Amino acid sequence: MASMELEHAIGFNGTSDSPLHLQDVDETGGEGIVYASGGCVVLGDLRDAHKQSFLRGHDGLITCLTLSPSGRLAVSGQHGDNSDAIVWDVANNQALYRLQEHDHGVAIVGFDVDERFLLTVGVRLDAKLVVWDMDTGMIVVTCFLQKPVTCATWGGRKKDIKGRDTVNMQVATGGEGILTLWTLDTAAGTMTGEECVTTVTRNYSKLVFSCGDRDYLFAGSSSGDFTSFHVKHKVMHSVTAACSNAVTSLVSLPADRATADDDDRFRLLVGGGDGLIALFQGDGRNFRILASVQVSGAVCSLHPKGDLCISPLPLLAGTASGFMYDVKLDIPQKSAVQILQESHCGAVTAVAFAPGDPSNVVTTGADGTIRLWDLSTYTVLTKGECQVTKTGKPTCVCFSGEVIFTGWEDGKLRAHDAEDGQLLWTIDDAHRGGVTALVCANNVKFLVTGGEKGEVRAWEIRTRDMIRHLKQHSMPVTSLQMTPDDSKVLSASRDRSILMWDLKAGVRLVSLQQPMGGINSIALFLDEAGEATQLVSVGQDKRVSFWHTQESTPLEASSKGIGEQHAVARSSDGKFFATAGADHKVRLWKYDTTELLIEGVGHSAGVLHLAFSPDDKQLVSVGEDGNVLVWNVYKM
Repeated sequence: MASMELEHAIGFNGTSDSPLHLQDVDETGGEGIVYASGGCVVLGDLRDAHKQSFLRGHDGLITCLTLSPSGRLAVSGQHGDNSDAIVWDVANNQALYRLQEHDHGVAIVGFDVDERFLLTVGVRLDAKLVVWDMDTGMIVVTCFLQKPVTCATWGGRKKDIKGRDTVNMQVATGGEGILTLWTLDTAAGTMTGEECVTTVTRNYSKLVFSCGDRDYLFAGSSSGDFTSFHVKHKVMHSVTAACSNAVTSLVSLPADRATADDDDRFRLLVGGGDGLIALFQGDGRNFRILASVQVSGAVCSLHPKGDLCISPLPLLAGTASGFMYDVKLDIPQKSAVQILQESHCGAVTAVAFAPGDPSNVVTTGADGTIRLWDLSTYTVLTKGECQVTKTGKPTCVCFSGEVIFTGWEDGKLRAHDAEDGQLLWTIDDAHRGGVTALVCANNVKFLVTGGEKGEVRAWEIRTRDMIRHLKQHSMPVTSLQMTPDDSKVLSASRDRSILMWDLKAGVRLVSLQQPMGGINSIALFLDEAGEATQLVSVGQDKRVSFWHTQESTPLEASSKGIGEQHAVARSSDGKFFATAGADHKVRLWKYDTTELLIEGVGHSAGVLHLAFSPDDKQLVSVGEDGNVLVWNVYKM
């Protein structure tokens, strides 16, 4: 028997709205973070990568996330059929409320400063703004929006004409050419809006009120500038250029009395779509830049750490490229950035271990990156990269321990150095239409590739010459398996066939035919005599099929209520195998009894590939949600 549990998740929804938040430093010296990873809210620690817990409740990617000012509550939202916002009790790792008012998706979530009320804004098709009471989980008011809202923020208590706080709350929303200040009467359950007067037209992307007095509303735009609006008069006072792309993050800081006088009291942190993080200071009518630094990718989250009046200013930053940074913001010559975590941006397409090395694993992503991970620290040891607009996505990978071999949509086979990630060589036109499958010989002298047009080809690694061309498949080759002695290779295809090839003679030895549905993946097993004669396949027929190479049809097929499976992987000892696919689940099976042992829940989109570590103690799965999940496997 065996079991498994999720050990670690590598992933970050950098393209979501505010997907990263900082918690207070705890009594043990840890530095807590809350962030979105696929469909999970992850509670982590910047100082200990092994400390992770997961809040699961979404069946799709989390599109927005917020943390209450005290860190006690978190709220996450998603798009799709189940476009719910979930309120989480962070301390107890459980859901408090599931808010089901939005129909097409939740785009923005935010707590007021007292944590009593929650604001949720739907996507363009939903066109609703809802305020919720966190004491009861009930709706306070629903507003049907006439124009799309792309950003929103709370502004605390609304002030009267003498500048005194009233019982009403204020909210600001921004959109395409419009900025609105709302007055919320929580007792009456009403919300009224008044547009701000502007002399320029902007598409607003981020909003924040001035820290403390709330006299000004600062609005970042898709033009790369931020506008200052006087709240009382509802008029524009200034427009300040900030970055060369959209303003994607905006934070208001208290005044630093060491550098500002009474008329120069506003400080703003601006994160740009071009990766710029800048600190501005001004009086509402004029601003100047104090410090800046550059990071990789659009800045999706910015959070000051500790003392806000020290120099350099410490920050936690997240970007749309999947990075989390520790930033020390100072004058340009002294500012510094350090990568804390990184992940693929977009789907992760393939995963592979090197023979005999369970400590490192390679993954490839739709963002064109190849990463070699250290599984003891979950850090990147080596990174290779190609421009996906020219190469297409990487589709398959194998790892010799020294060289990382990858197949790409542009039909090329590439080799990267595992030491520094540099491109070593390329085989042009390995397959017309794209390389779809790849396997390395056990003696690491040659590779076998499968292509979009159904070809199977063997390549000598030293000379990079094609030494075999085998063609009988009529549709793309989806999976390849090499026999232990490197004399034969098995190829599976969408044409419903599995073929065994003699590589020395260049002839087909065996042809197996699936009754219906293309085959997505195969795993090769040894019989009692040590011969590679047994197979497990998964595919479009939504079954797990068991084969013997002497029988042209499956010996047995098990459905167990599973959907289409994209991948199957065999344990090194041959006693277990794992499958995963479109239903987001990772399943562990016992081979000799065909028994389903456990279903692992962690992915929030289709799982594309799997690999057991050589010691069978871990299983790594990768998928369309951009996550790399590491599962501990326990044999009993």
